[in-house]
Amino acid sequence: MNKLVESTMKKLAERDENLEDMVLAMKKEIDKLKGELTIYKVALSNGMLSSMPKQQAMDVPKLEKFKGARSARDVDNFL
Repeated sequence: MNKLVESTMKKLAERDENLEDMVLAMKKEIDKLKGELTIYKVALSNGMLSSMPKQQAMDVPKLEKFKGARSARDVDNFL
């Protein structure tokens, strides 16, 4: 019975160490991601990422009122 308890304690200690290692690795990754997030926030606030040209309004021709029939030529001209 004593050996079983010691074996179980040993396994639990190993798992505890593995979990601690994973937690430390995750904390490092979180810190790295927080740093990147800060950089992105600063870039957005400075307008660096908004360097795309702004879309301009398009002048779209208006069709005449519908009078019951349309020709394919009118549709092609519109398109």
